[in-house]
Amino acid sequence: MGIDIVWIPETAYRGISDKEIVDLANSNGRIRLTRDSDFLGINLRRKIEYGLIYIAEPARKDNLVRLSRNIVRALEYLERKPLIAIVTSTTIELHPLTP
Repeated sequence: MGIDIVWIPETAYRGISDKEIVDLANSNGRIRLTRDSDFLGINLRRKIEYGLIYIAEPARKDNLVRLSRNIVRALEYLERKPLIAIVTSTTIELHPLTP
């Protein structure tokens, strides 16, 4: 699909703080994909430069295809403008990075 993904637990960055993850994503021009709601908090949200996709439901066998499609659609939105996308298998909510 042409998507370059880095999974932090499989790198030398395993165990770094949320702020360090945001700094790392910013320095590498990356969008953050997460299920960690801490990234929606105002302090981290203000630091995000390239966007955030928050997956708001667990991936399960019955919703995986729909959820994956919505994640890809959210990426398309974020390519045009850095936003926060809250994604479920049935919805994509788009929000500005700073409230």
